[in-house]
Amino acid sequence: MAEVIEFGRGGMGRVRSFWVGFGLAVITLGLYYYFWYYLLNDELKDIGSAKDDPNLARSRPAQSVVAVTIGALIFIPPLLSVYNFGQRIKRAERLGGIPMDQTINPTLAFLLYFPGGILIVPTLIHYWYVTKHQNAAVLAADALRLVADQPEFANVAA
Repeated sequence: MAEVIEFGRGGMGRVRSFWVGFGLAVITLGLYYYFWYYLLNDELKDIGSAKDDPNLARSRPAQSVVAVTIGALIFIPPLLSVYNFGQRIKRAERLGGIPMDQTINPTLAFLLYFPGGILIVPTLIHYWYVTKHQNAAVLAADALRLVADQPEFANVAA
């Protein structure tokens, strides 16, 4: 079971296993991807709310899913959505204090999705890469919350 992390202000996230998500995607013939995409975008929105970042807090997870499903008929919306998804993960990682050189590269994530998505292996790498960085953002948001909740440790984190 995925570890549940609370961000504060009612937001929650999960540390997800790549293998569980991959297995669910295979079992559901790829439909789990859209559920996963919604959940991760929702977690990023919660991180934005907890960290007072208006750009992340205003994101719309349902609109992101519509862009990669129905928007695929127009071709451009899913590409924009996936690239912006990488940007949101990067922003969440930076809010969590992760150094710039260890954050996600949105361009790489995008290229693994398209044109890499035409092949199976780059798609799996994209899924692994994004899951890894989303988990890092969730854990970093939790670490900052723990420090903020314990004032005696606030000087240690600074």
